[in-house]
Formats: sequence, C-alpha cells, structure tokens
Amino acid sequence: MAEELHPLEEVTTIYFVRHGHTMATEMGLLYSDPSLEITEKGKLQAQAAARYIAAHRPELLLRGKAVRVAQSAQPIEEILDLQAETIEGFEEWNVGNWEGRTYLDIKKNDPDQYHQWCADPIENAPPEGESIAQLAGRIGEAMQAVSGNTRYAGKKICMVTHSGIIRSALVHALEMPVRNFWRFSVPTGSITRIDFSKNFATVQFASVRPELT
Repeated sequence: MAEELHPLEEVTTIYFVRHGHTMATEMGLLYSDPSLEITEKGKLQAQAAARYIAAHRPELLLRGKAVRVAQSAQPIEEILDLQAETIEGFEEWNVGNWEGRTYLDIKKNDPDQYHQWCADPIENAPPEGESIAQLAGRIGEAMQAVSGNTRYAGKKICMVTHSGIIRSALVHALEMPVRNFWRFSVPTGSITRIDFSKNFATVQFASVRPELT
C-alpha cells in the first residue's frame, strides 16, 4: 500500500519478530536480562516465524544482543541462509530493580513504589530503570537511524527483537502519543510489518502469530 500511495518514495519494509517464549514470560515476570533463553515452546514459535518470514524473502536479518533474540533468529538464519547482524540500540525496556519480579509482588511488598509508578506508568520509571517514555524515545531515534540509513533503503528487512521495541516502533510509525504504548499486544513469536519511506510509515499488520506445526 505504501508503494501505491507514495510511488516516488523508496520504501523500506521491516518485519519485526518478537523472540520466542521464555519461562519469565510464562511466570509473568518483568525482565530485561539479556542472558535468558527461550523454551521448547519458544523454539517452536521461532521455527514457525522462520517459515513465515522465508516466504517474504527478506534481504537482511537484524537482531538485538540478547540470548533469547539470537536463539529466535537462528531458524531464520538457517532457512534463508542469511547471517544475522547484531544491531545496537534495540535493547529491551530496562526494568531496573524490578528485574525478575511480578507486578503483584511489587504491589504487595513495595506498595509505595508500585502506586507511584501506577500514577503515571509512562513517565515514571522503576527504581534504577527506564520509563516507557524514555524507552519509546530511545527506540524512536534508533528507528530513524535505521529507516534513514541508505544501506537499508528500499530493502526488505527482518528484525528479531523484543515486545517493548515493537510497541515503541508502532508508536513511532503511527506518530501517536506514547500513552498508547500499553494498548498493543505483542505475543512471543509474533510478527509485525511496518513500511517506512522518507516521509511516511504504514503499519501493514501487527502481532500476526504463525501457526505452529
């Protein structure tokens, strides 16, 4: 659609793939720990995502630095015979001292921190962590660097990353208030496509979950 609406603008397509399922996801934990691995379910999700992505033949494969992201990118590397490039600036939301905890645990054991954060969960940050506004701003700048990079211009790209990054990319592409960040559901193993040109972005689809086999 972006090509039809803006035929004179070079369009860069990015397929964002959220990494596969982790035990921290299963337990409802807040986490940004880059060492966490995906589960067997996560591996199946990554394989399903790889099959879906393979049908669209991206020319470049980018990934973040976390282990779970690298593991989720591996099936795509294998099926497309593409070497993933590690890209800086796309680290997950830094939850600070809330690492490895649930919202219920924080509410019960640190109620003052919890209620302060809930008063404005966009501008307020976890202790020693990053606010959602800061995350979205950081990823917005990183997305501008990618979409404005002549090396990527006009190409189809697959980026394996995190839910916070995908939510932030959607906020950035749609030029919407950051307060809409939490309104996007981005399940593990899901795929989101955004087309970027110099002056325009189109969200083609969001959070598609390929069928597991």
